[in-house]
Amino acid sequence: MSKKGRGIEKIHVVSQTHWDREWYQDFQGFRARLVYMIDELLDHMENDSEYKYYTMDGQTIVLDDYLEIRPENRGRLEALIRSGRIAIGPWYVMPDEFLVSGESLIRNLQKGMAQSREWGTEPMKSGFIVDIFGHNSQMPQILQGFGIDNAVLFRGFEGDADPSEIWWEGADGSRVLGLKLDEDRSYSDFYFSVRWPFFDRDDDYAGNREELIRRVQEWIAYKNKRSTTTIGIGMDGVDHVEIEPQLTWLLKTINAAEEIDVELVHSSLELYLEELRGKLGDLRVYKGEQKALALNGVNNWVPENTLSSRVHLKQHNQHCENLLEKWAEPLGVMASLEGRAYLKAFIDKAWEHLLQNHPHDSICGCSIDQVHRDMMYRFDQSRLISEQMIKEQALFIVDHLRAADLNGNQAFTVFNGSQFAVNGIATVELPLPAGEDAAVAMRALEGTSFRIFDHEHREVPYQLLGARTNSVSRFRPYRELPRADIVDRLRIALPVDLPAMGYSTFTLEKYTIENHAPLAYSAPKLIGPVRFPGSLQAGENCWNNGRVEVTVGASGMIDVTDLQCDHTYRGLLLIEDEADIGDGWSHIAPVGNAKFRSTGLAAVVAAEHDGPYQATIRIQLTLQLPRSINKQETSRSEELVDVPVVTYITLKKDDPVLYCRTEIMNTARDHRLKLLFPTGLAADHYYTSTPFDLVRRPISVADQSHYLRKPFEVVPHNGIVALHDQDKGIAVYTKGLHEAAVRDQAERTIALTLYRSTHKEVMTDGSDGGQLLGTLAFEYALGFFGADQPIEARLWREHQQFVTGLQTAHRKSGKLYKETPHSRAEDLPLRKSYLSLSGDGMIVSAFKLAADRNGYIVRLFNCGSDQQEAALTFASPLASAALVNLDEAHQETLPFNGNAVKLTAGPKQIITLRLVFDNG
Repeated sequence: MSKKGRGIEKIHVVSQTHWDREWYQDFQGFRARLVYMIDELLDHMENDSEYKYYTMDGQTIVLDDYLEIRPENRGRLEALIRSGRIAIGPWYVMPDEFLVSGESLIRNLQKGMAQSREWGTEPMKSGFIVDIFGHNSQMPQILQGFGIDNAVLFRGFEGDADPSEIWWEGADGSRVLGLKLDEDRSYSDFYFSVRWPFFDRDDDYAGNREELIRRVQEWIAYKNKRSTTTIGIGMDGVDHVEIEPQLTWLLKTINAAEEIDVELVHSSLELYLEELRGKLGDLRVYKGEQKALALNGVNNWVPENTLSSRVHLKQHNQHCENLLEKWAEPLGVMASLEGRAYLKAFIDKAWEHLLQNHPHDSICGCSIDQVHRDMMYRFDQSRLISEQMIKEQALFIVDHLRAADLNGNQAFTVFNGSQFAVNGIATVELPLPAGEDAAVAMRALEGTSFRIFDHEHREVPYQLLGARTNSVSRFRPYRELPRADIVDRLRIALPVDLPAMGYSTFTLEKYTIENHAPLAYSAPKLIGPVRFPGSLQAGENCWNNGRVEVTVGASGMIDVTDLQCDHTYRGLLLIEDEADIGDGWSHIAPVGNAKFRSTGLAAVVAAEHDGPYQATIRIQLTLQLPRSINKQETSRSEELVDVPVVTYITLKKDDPVLYCRTEIMNTARDHRLKLLFPTGLAADHYYTSTPFDLVRRPISVADQSHYLRKPFEVVPHNGIVALHDQDKGIAVYTKGLHEAAVRDQAERTIALTLYRSTHKEVMTDGSDGGQLLGTLAFEYALGFFGADQPIEARLWREHQQFVTGLQTAHRKSGKLYKETPHSRAEDLPLRKSYLSLSGDGMIVSAFKLAADRNGYIVRLFNCGSDQQEAALTFASPLASAALVNLDEAHQETLPFNGNAVKLTAGPKQIITLRLVFDNG
């Protein structure tokens, strides 16, 4: 029975531990502690029936980690889970919300919920995201998509006595009930208020009853200032801390105290929510992204520079996500529709390795060196599995093309993993038998001795970009030992017209060059080398592809003219470098923070290659930067070191996007390096992409000097940073870079962080792991557009095509050696599309086998702020179509017409379809 009184009358005490799997200690060290903690938990819960509930930090991976060491305890653990005493899920791991893709967040929840059900229980239906470094704008919709109507929150709020109960509304309008933990002790308020003060003392709780009761009273008074109802929640636990065996005694003692008129009950999050929902009144609404600067709070801050810490981790992560989301899964569907089994277990394993790198202290790059070395192994395993599946799936199609259409010729098939058709210039590497082509054997002729034809046997012109001779090409025929061909690898650029989510095949017709015999001046020239002359170079340091013109200045900066908008952007690619004495969480500038810029440096400019379809410009600079910070950490050292920088800029014919790669030999320590893109646009806002959203941000922000920490200087993005005025705009697209800003200056400069070099590590003497010494490479692109129409669809399309790229698979002439046992009739067409979508505003996020193997999943999201209608068309006729939620549970049967289904999506809505094809 609840005690009577004003304000809170009852507090649900929820026992839990926040378990960072790896952080200031390596995984194996943390696991040893985890095993001891769960051992004690099992013993205690089995022997103290009044210690009723325990929450396993909202993630299931800790169960796997425990059982690898204690498999004999599975039955004991399962009994407590099935009886509802130990709550597990809904996450597999507790991720960062900005440094992973939206699809990764969904797969994380899918895996956590599936694992929970394997234990014979439903997962905890709570959006438990207590220690994540800010929250993205689409998390309410993602949680609702799994039937979760609430979120337990901490960081990302100002902390000015925020109410304990709020509504959090996502970008699409979805709402969840926010359990806003207090700004001081967050998910550890009961622990710090009641348990922690007595930890390091010789006497115990019983010997200090008066102090215990006083502290509980102060805690309740603090909570009363924030509560909107008569019940509250107390979090009994903290990072990596074991249970309190005396908790039952503590609760009895507190409840028996006449000085306290609030009842404390040992409870769970779901029991608390069940009681809370019936007591809610009008609540404050918080909309969209929650990443506010803290006004108050002991730990209430959002580390902003985890966006750029150990940036190589972010780059590897996005590469692995792209391989899975844009290639391994869609190609798996394509191949399975042609008769090859969808090898789901392999793809699931690749996801598992990848998801294990997504905990916030891991992917954020703010852990010790050993943790981040371990991550590289997992990235490698995920990548290698994906690459193997991609290769096998592509070759399954190529190996079963209609042989008569190839006419005995060597062929290559270009795959498009994007929902958008590609009509532009592709770069392809051709493995030709060593020494056979004129490009290698008869170099003086400056041509090749093969012609390329498309699927309708129309000749396709091409440009030779380069060659690598005498390379090993390994293959392993099924039932045979591995073999190898010695090949010359010729890189070419050619115009292609590729269908959406499909492929197109090209054949090579090789021939022998017949020329004049020596001194036989009157002999006819029968067949000469293939040459397609032309150039994109328009001046000594100027290149024009018909859509943009690039001029390289003496210091390596570029001016770009958007020929469609008749506007020139000047001084792009300026390099800026400053000191950094911070750590994995934060960039901190010393008092003496000398900033270096590439202005005035002498650049060496080379045309790496040039022709009618593609040109690549190489810009070489040598920065001279301070070797490190001084010993007092007050200024940068006087000693300078050379830091070579090489940037490659590729123009493709009629393409409004410039493709860039910057390579840096980093020999300097303790610094942050950025690329600057002065836009000169009269804009008051800009856009950055985050999972399933394009967030509009003001360039000018209110004064934040009175806040707890320094004002934010950067914002998160996952690949798009863009701004525009009334007529024109510019976008920076990136791979694996997440930290950017638009400066509130007349130039409206986009500042893109490439990397930070830091020495400090949490709870260690530091290491060189965070300095990122050695060669670093960064891929990004610049897009130029008119702003006379909605830009969201264009930005998403160009970014998706940039990060997806193309895949190529080859088929030799002559005898075909298949490398897997998968086979079907050799009757596939030379060109095919498996999925096409009308309406640019809908972006495909996933195309995969359903989790239960019953049909296929297509997930899309509306990238704009208006309702969108679209039609999906497939290569195969449909047997059924349905809307499902993110957990792939049925919601609504959809009508369809043959092989097409129509859908409508509200602003920024995520839609998931389950499709069953009629393959009969």
